[in-house]
Amino acid sequence: MNKRFNFRRARGIVALALVAFVVVGLLFHIGSGTPSAFGIDQIAAVCPLGALEALFGAKEFMLHPIILLAAMVVLVVVFGKAFCAWGCPVPWLQRFFRPKNKASGGKTSVGGQKSELGGASPACSSCGGACKLAPLGGERDGVQLDARHVVLAGTLASAAVFGFPVFCLVCPVGLTFATLIGLWHLFQFNEPSWALVVFPIILVLELTVLRKWCSKICPISALTSLIANANRTLRPRVDQSKCLRGEGIDCHSCVDACPEKLDPHSGHIPECSKCAACIEACPAKAIKIKLLK
Repeated sequence: MNKRFNFRRARGIVALALVAFVVVGLLFHIGSGTPSAFGIDQIAAVCPLGALEALFGAKEFMLHPIILLAAMVVLVVVFGKAFCAWGCPVPWLQRFFRPKNKASGGKTSVGGQKSELGGASPACSSCGGACKLAPLGGERDGVQLDARHVVLAGTLASAAVFGFPVFCLVCPVGLTFATLIGLWHLFQFNEPSWALVVFPIILVLELTVLRKWCSKICPISALTSLIANANRTLRPRVDQSKCLRGEGIDCHSCVDACPEKLDPHSGHIPECSKCAACIEACPAKAIKIKLLK
């Protein structure tokens, strides 16, 4: 039996591995840091936005941030926005504050009808599959310039004005791991801190009040999406011979399932975070992530 790869479980394992990496660093005093800034001895890596903020804050040429930024650019060109789905804690934390949808009984909507996942759905009985298919296409296909990029510009401007990375004070990635480190110090060294009150409050506000943080606000997403315009690898590809639309069925399960509202049929989807939601939702199993086209 050929069992499909569980991408959601794999993403969960990667997320737990990142947490474990931070905890191991605390346990053994390695000083390995967090996803905001990894570091072991002389080897260090900071997020690309943090590197840019450092350059804008210092208002001078600094080789170390430039090298780190260049390395991160290479990683984003190769892997696209994979960090957003595989490394960022925000999507996982949002699950605790998102209203639960009613179970659909393991079925997906295809052409306005219900069909079993993994099975070919019959064409519409009223037209025998001869009806005109609604055009596919995601809301966020292609280059996107939106509110995130305004926030990105403000983030860099604030770093230049105040001389330090202001956004890092409210970055949900940093706040998540800062809270984890604060809890560690509380239980390990009995060192209570106001950070254990302030950080979670800011984080909860961002997750509940700013529900569209990832798609409308996050400057990290804005920066990586600009770099990901050059990404041509590890993208979802549609096998047209298996796609239900080739049989005249108005299926758009892939676009509906994508948290970024992208269409894997499109040739340009820099916002793709490689979450594989489209792969898991496709009733015909016609989508795969491939290294190259």
